[in-house]
Amino acid sequence: MTLINELHDIAETAEHHEGKTIYLAGGWFNPLQEKILKDSFSSLIKNTTVAHVHVPLLHQYQGSNPIVDGEFNPDQEWATATFDDDVNAIDNADIVVALLDAKDQDTGTIWEMGYAYATHKPVVVLTVGDTFEHPINLMPAQGAIHHLENNDLETFDFYEINKRFYVGKTI
Repeated sequence: MTLINELHDIAETAEHHEGKTIYLAGGWFNPLQEKILKDSFSSLIKNTTVAHVHVPLLHQYQGSNPIVDGEFNPDQEWATATFDDDVNAIDNADIVVALLDAKDQDTGTIWEMGYAYATHKPVVVLTVGDTFEHPINLMPAQGAIHHLENNDLETFDFYEINKRFYVGKTI
């Protein structure tokens, strides 16, 4: 089963709540990133303070899949449409939740965090991995309003986001 199919299956179990709209930024380029994305999406759709979670991978241009024969191989049309759609989705979201793999930080996710910050969207970050062994860049480390201590996305109150500083080494 492909990651996109697994995410569609998770989406079908979504509980409907009144709440915030979340843009879920995260890489999906290695097995750990795929797991973080699936687990976080599963948790967020159960959260009673979340009305909707936008997962960019579920909204591919014309339903396309940029992975061909196991390789990420997008064309320019796909890339342009994806960029425009993702920016629009961030603009329409209340909050951006960014998922960072400390060992392999996705530059697309970092850009999404920066754009959200620049447009005054709160950014909540879940970092997986040892941030002392694998430091996070200063900009995403400081650009988030809240760094989750663990994956408590199912119970996190997106109405009451208090400052929680990054814990780890920065570069």
